[in-house]
Amino acid sequence: MSKISSSSLNSLSVPSIKLRIRGFLNCKFVKIFLQFLIILNILCIGLETDKSVHAEYDSIFQTVETYSVILFTVEYLLRFVSMDKIRNAFKPLMMVDLFAILPYYLTVFTVDLRFLRILRLLRIMGILKLSRYFGALQLIGGIFYRRRAELLCLFGVLLLLIFMSSFFIFYAESAAQPDTFRNILDAFWWTVVTITTVGYGDVCPITAVGKLISALIILVGIMLFALPTSILTADFLNEFRKSNPKQ
Repeated sequence: MSKISSSSLNSLSVPSIKLRIRGFLNCKFVKIFLQFLIILNILCIGLETDKSVHAEYDSIFQTVETYSVILFTVEYLLRFVSMDKIRNAFKPLMMVDLFAILPYYLTVFTVDLRFLRILRLLRIMGILKLSRYFGALQLIGGIFYRRRAELLCLFGVLLLLIFMSSFFIFYAESAAQPDTFRNILDAFWWTVVTITTVGYGDVCPITAVGKLISALIILVGIMLFALPTSILTADFLNEFRKSNPKQ
């Protein structure tokens, strides 16, 4: 009896339980079911934006959300329990899982309607849970994470350029177009639209100095945006070659 009891205890050891939980979560049926649940929630969030649909099917939407949050909470707790180290809870995918369910629980404790609307909007974070089940999304996320230092450096340079350009274009155009360039915020909006080469055409410089500044901003913007693209493309190709050595 002692041998049987000891063997049964060994079979129910903590590492064994963790392996069983991981096996359950990695089961094909469970993965497909959770993917279906995520997509269903995204569809519900989209349909809720139609006031007539929301008024007629609000109870269904709330039921879907409630049961989905319960299942996602159970999934999160199981993943948390099956971890080898507590610090793994701060990994990107685990944080996504947490933020996907957190807005629902926070709405229970808030009475501020404005804050409540923001929390309801954060439900769209659930779409990021799909990254757990798609290798391509994890690959792209990994590349961004590895290159975060270079990307942050480029973003800082770009932000500095935008602020400097906003001041230059404001002082160049504010006298000629006081209604268009009323303050630095208007100039900031114009700079972002111009430096990204979107060019809505709602605001454009009319002075010679303003046009010169615009030309420089566009040229520098094209060069700066090409840098992160080349960095990410090179990394993506390297990862693709590693995963497909025959190609």
